[in-house]
Amino acid sequence: MTETKPKRKQNQRSSEESRAAILAATREELIENGWRKFSVDKVSRKAKASKQTIYRWWPAIGNMAMEAALGMVPAGSKSGRDPAERIAELLAPLEQAIRVGSGHAVMRAAIVTSCDDKDAGETWRAWLKDNVRGPLRLILAEIAAKKVIRRDFDLDEAMDILMGPVWMKLLVMRAPLPDGFSSSQANALIKQLAP
Repeated sequence: MTETKPKRKQNQRSSEESRAAILAATREELIENGWRKFSVDKVSRKAKASKQTIYRWWPAIGNMAMEAALGMVPAGSKSGRDPAERIAELLAPLEQAIRVGSGHAVMRAAIVTSCDDKDAGETWRAWLKDNVRGPLRLILAEIAAKKVIRRDFDLDEAMDILMGPVWMKLLVMRAPLPDGFSSSQANALIKQLAP
């Protein structure tokens, strides 16, 4: 005897559809109101999802905002051979997310969230470590061994040189990044760390 699965009601959505709708509504709310005026009620209404569902999936609402923002960042490529190209490839996905539509507003709100909310801050720092800082350390160590840059480079200084203008554009100027930003930042970093 075969077991038949109960049919899903037509108006019932799958978990994936519901999650996607909540994250899309979160991005809209971040664009419209930023983090400090963020409303879970509005997200719930826009996504047609219960607040109970939202809080079950994201007990820390800051992480919902961070996931919505980081979900816009495409996977990076690793095709560059030149040190500047390889460094630019670390920053390029973030640049792309910021340059598309209102991506700069979503990422700005996510960065503010990471400052205000402990859990979101931990998520943001972990993402930066895995996607920028860690790979950058490896690239810099490799090119320092080849004497392209000085051996005594400071990774925190390198991150400041590479990422500082991102924060300036997003938080202070409230603007998207200019075309070719990643490449110009990578070249500036190598020039600053020259022996």
